Amino acid sequence: MGFRDFCTTHVFLRGKPISFAGRAYLDEIYGSQARNTVLRTSRQVEKTTLLANRIIYDVVRHPGRRVLFVCPRREQAQLFSNTRLLPTIQGSPLIRRYLMGGRRCRIQVMNMTFANGSEVHIRAAYQSADSSRGLSVDALFLDEFQDLAPGCLPVLQETMSHSEVKRVWIAGTPKLIDNHLEQVFALSTGNEWKVPCEKCQAEFVLNERVIALEGLACPQCKSTLDSRTGHWVPRNLGAKWGEGFSVNHLMIPWMSIEEVLERQMTYDPAQFKNECLGLPTALGEHVITREELLACCTNRPMAKSWSEVKKAANIIMVAGVDWGGGSHSRTVITVGYPAEDGKFHICFLQRLHAHEEPSKVLEMVASICRQFRVSFVAADGGGNGHVYNRLLAGKLHGFADIFSIHYSSAESEPVPDGVLWKWTVNRSRAIGSVFARFKEKLNLLPRVQDCESFLDEFTCVVAEYDDYKRNIKFRHPETQFDDALHATTYAQLVAVRTIRKLSRFA
Repeated sequence: MGFRDFCTTHVFLRGKPISFAGRAYLDEIYGSQARNTVLRTSRQVEKTTLLANRIIYDVVRHPGRRVLFVCPRREQAQLFSNTRLLPTIQGSPLIRRYLMGGRRCRIQVMNMTFANGSEVHIRAAYQSADSSRGLSVDALFLDEFQDLAPGCLPVLQETMSHSEVKRVWIAGTPKLIDNHLEQVFALSTGNEWKVPCEKCQAEFVLNERVIALEGLACPQCKSTLDSRTGHWVPRNLGAKWGEGFSVNHLMIPWMSIEEVLERQMTYDPAQFKNECLGLPTALGEHVITREELLACCTNRPMAKSWSEVKKAANIIMVAGVDWGGGSHSRTVITVGYPAEDGKFHICFLQRLHAHEEPSKVLEMVASICRQFRVSFVAADGGGNGHVYNRLLAGKLHGFADIFSIHYSSAESEPVPDGVLWKWTVNRSRAIGSVFARFKEKLNLLPRVQDCESFLDEFTCVVAEYDDYKRNIKFRHPETQFDDALHATTYAQLVAVRTIRKLSRFA
């Protein structure tokens, strides 16, 4: 019995037989006979489920088979064992009887020995592969490979040195082009899912080019594309290493185009490319160009008050404030309004120079908020913001909700903090989302001659990869300012939050 047939017959997920409906792209993956297989995928595309199914298939079909599963962290390893492997074993009467025999005791989570002599060892290798030394196995399964310790693959492969099987499955979500996941994928056949256009007969890989508001569309003739009609096409037909498959959100049946578009609107470009399209990025892809910003400039002059913005009813004005401090740092305020079409119209930007007295700066910010009838203010909550935000709340007398923004590597929903709302946001994601929305022309600026002096405060930002945290961070040269970027980031946070509320009640 083949792998796919075994799964449809004996594997149950949440009490129901596993289904391949709408998943034609899985047929060739489940049917792969290659000694080495790599899956380069988006998030949440059932890759870990596939690895768990394959492990169970191997240990059931081959008594005495020894398997090593490796992921970055111990918590992930325990989660894989407790939520993937064990439920699948216990959920199938045949698999449970064959592997567990008559035992009722709980097997070890990290070192499983089964009734037929098969073994599964589960390890973590974020810092190094040392925890796997001393093991002797037949098959190696690596999940979230992009986050495993660099250079760990040869060490892990040595655990199979005495085996005649030596089978390797690798899965992960790409980050940078020079990541080890991308290096392995480049050695493989690199299969891509190509979808034909019925009208013009061209074929397209599922990437940003085929995304349209109504669904997937042919970039040439704009006809609708059906991802279910696709087929695998290898990039490297003569590859000797093994087979590779690229799976993303545009292929899976449970992800709607609306969900994809929402992610494209709110994720930064690198995150959307990595986690939704399953594609690697190069450093610098975050950075916005001057030409891209100029394309977002409208013919509207910079507004001076609410009356100059728009006459239509139900406009909700928001403001973002990046507080200055000391003799060099300026305060910048961004004012705009979110529209029901998802766009954020920036209608006012102003710098308040560092030499101004703090009390005068506060009064000027409060005056601007009153002039534009601002309903929501999002302001830097660190440094001087800890004091300034509360003073601003006193000057506005409660007619605007004030969100105190705190950059972090984590994020959470806003929580009450006295007269303020404290909002912890992921710094890279929040800033990257500003770039993403400008690139998609979802953030609009006033006419060029009025906002041109602010554009350099966006284009000066560069992206760097943090080897320790293994993520991308933003920085700017010390000789240049980026205050307008942060003020706009804060304003966009409350604008997008408002857009989501508007869409729910539309």
